[in-house]
Parts: sequence; structure tokens; C-alpha cells
Amino acid sequence: MKRALALCAFLVVLPVLAQEQRPKTPPAPVAGLSAERLARIAPVMSRFIADGKFPGISVTVARNGRIAYQQEFGFADLEAKRPLKNDAIYRVYSMTKPVTGVAVMMLLEEGRFTLDDPVSKFIPCFKDVQVADSDTPAGLKLVKPDRPVTIRDLMRHTSGLSYAGTTPALNKLYQARNLFDPDTTLEQMVEKTCSIPLCFQPGTKWEYGVSIDILGRLVEVVSGEPLDQFMQKRIFGPLKMVDTGFFVPDEKLGRLAANYTYDVQKGLTAIPPERSVERYRQGRNKLLSGGGGLVSTVSDYLRFATMLARGGELDGVRLLGPRTVALMSTDHLPDGVAPSWWGGKNGGNGYGLTMSVTTDVARTTGYGSVGDYGWDGAASTFFRVDPKERLIVLVMTQRMPTDLEIQVKTKALVYQALIGE
Repeated sequence: MKRALALCAFLVVLPVLAQEQRPKTPPAPVAGLSAERLARIAPVMSRFIADGKFPGISVTVARNGRIAYQQEFGFADLEAKRPLKNDAIYRVYSMTKPVTGVAVMMLLEEGRFTLDDPVSKFIPCFKDVQVADSDTPAGLKLVKPDRPVTIRDLMRHTSGLSYAGTTPALNKLYQARNLFDPDTTLEQMVEKTCSIPLCFQPGTKWEYGVSIDILGRLVEVVSGEPLDQFMQKRIFGPLKMVDTGFFVPDEKLGRLAANYTYDVQKGLTAIPPERSVERYRQGRNKLLSGGGGLVSTVSDYLRFATMLARGGELDGVRLLGPRTVALMSTDHLPDGVAPSWWGGKNGGNGYGLTMSVTTDVARTTGYGSVGDYGWDGAASTFFRVDPKERLIVLVMTQRMPTDLEIQVKTKALVYQALIGE
């Protein structure tokens, strides 16, 4: 009974806390966005938290480079009752992928390679990769690839690589190789990946997987620098992303939000620190995952998204040319090839170079514009850039697995607030 009463009291406090955390001085009005309509965001986020679906949520909306709405709800740590603050550090997981994509495109702009160069030109072990033609009781039948895996294949997930394999035999190989062993360097991880057959012939299907991690190694080989150093020197430093990286310094660990899993029956369960914190401490993880290893903050990732929205430039610092950003955010999938989430192209979604792209709004789950782009992370973080509306939407939270409901509802709450140019 005491536990039940305590839980009831806790759920009552959550929406109240969300109200108390509202900024005393709201952002100045932004043209074309209704502040009154944006206020509809708060009750929905508070309800997510009161229902026990999320520990804490941060929502940011920007238009024309100006913040129209930014608010934190709930807790960074439920057990410690630590309120979620604007400087919280989040595991952004697969929102690392567009950052690695920018690193690759910076080298592309320098003429270091072309998108259709074979990966084996820079990572020799890819010369020997084979394709799993079939999975029979006698084992995998292997054939040679019809063509080499290209850099473009890696960037759009048509390489034939996966996260866990597409057949039982391939799944066993992925498990046996343990690609994300924290004691494995990126170079070693790539060598292990090359020993696993491709799930299909390059360019013939879309399969989400370790392709972007291979790109991280490509950046290292071509630039001659470790991935973390390249990103710090060429992306984080210039953009003044002061809290973004593969590790959290000891003095900042108190700002790292706790991570949770969610189950309809069990609710939220905290992921133990040995799994959710230790890997982000300097020296505890050798693997620099370009596909999912970064941590960041609301302000840092907003600066990254704003750079993309401005065509590769922010505050006088240019990372990419406008046409390079346009190339990244164009659907690159061949005819007949579709991403496997939300109905693929029949669901209005294509895939560019490390980011998804809306191709048909009417076929999507809700609002957006043709050409809007972005990606999400395993802990339910997501961002979207809409060039047509000059809009950025950024949501940060720490709840696994990825929740699509919050994406659909947040986009609806933001787009309904657009009332003019």
C-alpha cells in the first residue's frame, strides 16, 4: 500500500514539476509560429511522463535560426529525483550517423574519393567479402559480389551489412564476431565485419546496420587521424559543440541523464551504470562508433542541425557547401529499393546519405514537407530539418527502444503551430 501511495504521489508531482520548469522568460515570438499553439506541446509531454512512458523529455523548435520553443519536462534521473535541465548530456546513439556523414562529405569535398569508389580502395579487407546467397540446413551458400561495395552503399545502407544478420546463420556469425566489443578498436571491428558475408548483393536492398561504422574507419584512413580527433578538430571545435564527443569527462558525468528501457507491463527500468555510464568514461571504450557512439546536449546538437539547415554554415564557419548538404538530403535509393521502416517509399520515406528523407508527405504518418530530413537514436532522440519551412525540431530523451509515437505527436504539435511565412 505504501508503495502504491508513493507511486501515485510521484505521478502527481511529475506534471507539476514540468510546469515549474517552464522558463520565466519565454523566447521572443518567431515569425510564422504561434506561441499559443506551441503551448500545446507541454500538456502532451507532461502526459507522456505522468503515464510513466518517459523519464524526461526536452523539446526544441527553431525557425529561421531562432528558437521559438525550448522546454525540459520530468527527470534526468527518476531514482534520484534529479530534474532534467537544459545542459543535460544525452546518448544520441544513431543520431551519430549524420555527424559521421558530415565528416565523410567534408573529405568528399576535398576530392579524396568519389561516392562510387569501392570501399576496398581504402579498406583492403573489403576485396574479399562474399555474399550469402542462401541459408540452407547444410550452411550458408556463398557467392562473389556482382560488384564491389561502394562508399555510396555504406552511406545509404545498401552495402549488404547488417546489425544482426538477416538469416539464422548470419545472425550467429554477427553474435560470434561481437562487433561492438568495447575492447575492440575501430580498425579491428572493421576487420571482423569483413569476415561476415554480406546479406545481399550490394545496391539491391536496404538494410540498417554497421555501414556507418565502416565509414568512421574510412574517415580515419583517408584523414590519417582517429575519428574522435577528426570530429573534434573539424566539426565540434568549429561549431562550438563543447559537450559533444565519444566520452564524458569525469567532471561532467553528473550531467549525463540516466538511461531507461520501457515495457508496457513493467514500465521504465533503469539501465545499470556499468552498461549505461562506464562505456562513456575516457579509456573505458576503445571502439569509436561512427554509427552510434556520441553523446551530446540540446544546445550542441541544435548547432549541428542549424549548420545543416543553413546549408553547411553557422556563425561564419562553413563546414560544407550548400550543394553538398542538398546532396546529403536527397533520396539516393535505387528504383525498387526501399527503407524497411514505416512502409519504406510506400510510406513516404526515402534515404539520403546517412539520413532519412521525406519523399511523399501524404504517405507518411503525419506532418512534414517533401525534402525534410533527419534521423533518430535508440534512446528515442530525434531531429528533423525542414528546408521548406526553415524549421528544426529536436527532441532529446533517454528511453529505449526507439519510440515512434513521440515523433509523430511532436511533429503534429509543431506543424499545427505554423501559421505563416
